[in-house]
This record gives sequence, structure tokens and C-alpha cells, in this order.
Amino acid sequence: MRALLVGAILLLLGPVTGAVGETTPFNAGVARLSVAAATPFDVLVWYPTQAEEVPWQTGDFSIPASHDAAMAPGHFPIVLLSHGGGLTGGTPLILRELSADLARRGFLVVAPFHGKAGLKARPGQVKLALDDVLADSRFASNVDPRRLGMLGFSLGTAVTLELAGAVPNVAHLVSYCAAHPDDIMSCGHAPDGKNGPAPGQTLPVGTASAPSPLPLKAIVLLDPYAVLFQQHELTAVTMPVLVFRPKESELPGEANAFSLVAALPQPPQFQTVPGRHFIFTDVCPAPLQSSAPEVCQDPDGVDRAAVHAAVETQIARFFDDNL
Repeated sequence: MRALLVGAILLLLGPVTGAVGETTPFNAGVARLSVAAATPFDVLVWYPTQAEEVPWQTGDFSIPASHDAAMAPGHFPIVLLSHGGGLTGGTPLILRELSADLARRGFLVVAPFHGKAGLKARPGQVKLALDDVLADSRFASNVDPRRLGMLGFSLGTAVTLELAGAVPNVAHLVSYCAAHPDDIMSCGHAPDGKNGPAPGQTLPVGTASAPSPLPLKAIVLLDPYAVLFQQHELTAVTMPVLVFRPKESELPGEANAFSLVAALPQPPQFQTVPGRHFIFTDVCPAPLQSSAPEVCQDPDGVDRAAVHAAVETQIARFFDDNL
């Protein structure tokens, strides 16, 4: 039955290369680094390895990669990853299967733990994480920083767009949220309880200065949070863009994914998938199934693992084509 579901979802997503269950050229390795910033934070680095793949357990999460295995020889492209926010601050561990899949296909994934950092501080965290990885002797000689992509989920898509050259329009966000007080996902679901300033404030959330854009060659956005960006603020985002939106997302499409797709200077690839906003996060470990039902439970008939298998293949093909 699951094989039939995977096949149906692949048809929904459009033609992709590679079949579910295909042999990938590498195993996945993972390392955890600490970045000595003003507010220190950790980073997960996923990478291709030829070592045997042995899952690494951390807390409730089983990470499908060998901890601190030697990196495979070669020169691999880099994919930066910014996870979602939410009131808990979020974690890259919710996207561990996608990160491991990219590592097995020959990408190095840099995924900072943003913690309770506000939206304005998160692009700077991504840049610091990238700098540390490029300075680390375990990885520096085996990556190609000229082949740089980025992937974001939810609040992480705003981080991705900013590092791709988009400029947040805080005045628009304040105006939108004043007119749509019921849109909690767009206006009140960030780590500090809001995604932008309160009415009357003029600066975005956070204290860090905005970093300059990165030379990203391609970006992937999973259910984008894009209400901060109108057409004028997106003119620099000219690289290939792949957008996924769940059919039943709680993040209003007209203010986010749909308006973004219409406003980007180059038409992006746009795909819909079954499920709600959290369909892109990994299948929950047993301890979280009951404690976080809004994250863990899908509508009847939606197979999260099958959706992931199809989406991972599409993302890998997109980065293969554009990095």
C-alpha cells in the first residue's frame, strides 16, 4: 500500500528522477559543532561518508547518520538549512531525514539550532555557521563553496529569502497583522510570540544587524512564510526557486506562498503536497506523538513518510540541476 501511495504522490509532484528505495552513492555522516557567537549556538553538519551508517541517538531523536564519521573524498556542494520557528524556537532535528538524504546524495548540509533567536538574528546565525564549517579541517577541503544552495521551512523560508537578497518589509507586516488579527501563523507564531514588531515599532524583531546576502545558486522553500516580502523587496531573488505548499496548510496561502510565487522576478517551480503545515517535519518519535499532536498528526489518508520520499527526490534533483 505504501508503495502505491509513494507512486501517487510522485505523480502529483510531477516527473522526478530516481525511484524510492534507489541506491544512493554515500552513507550519511553527522557532526555537531558549537559556534562561539555573542549568543552561542550549535550546528548540525550532515555530509557524505563511506563509513558504515550507524544511527546516533540524541534525546528523543534517532539521527539516521554516523556521528563524527570521516567525510568521503570529493568536492561537494553545500546546502544551508534554516528550520521553522514557532513558540518553542524550533530545531533542525525535525528535518533530520531530509538532511540525511541530501548527505547520502553527495551534499553537505549546514543546519544551525536557532533556539529562541528572533527572525532578524537568524540570517546572521546561518552565515556564522557556514564560516565555521568552511574553517573546519574536517570539511574545508571536501566542499565547494561556489556551489551553495539553501533550504528553509516555515519561518526558515524568510531567513532563506533574506539571504537570497530579499528585503523584509516590516511596515507591510504590521499593516497586514493589524488587518488580520486571526492569522496567528503569520503574525504571532515566532519564538517571541510575534513575527514582526508591534504597531508603532519601526524595526524587525531581534537585535543583530542584517547580514549581506549570500551567493546562493538555488533555494528551496517548504510552506513559505513570505508575508514580509512584497514584489519590490524580492527583485534580487533571481536564482532558481522551488516552492512546496501543503494543500491544507494553516499558513494562509494568499498572504504567503501564492503571493510569493506571483511576485518573484523569475517564475519558480511550484508544487503542492497532501497534508498540513507540519507535513514536512519528520515522523514523530513515540514520546512526541501525544504531546505535540499539531505537529505529529496528519489528516486521514495522508502518509507522511510517503510524502517525504517524494519530496526528498524532488529536492535532490533540483539541487543537482542548479548547484
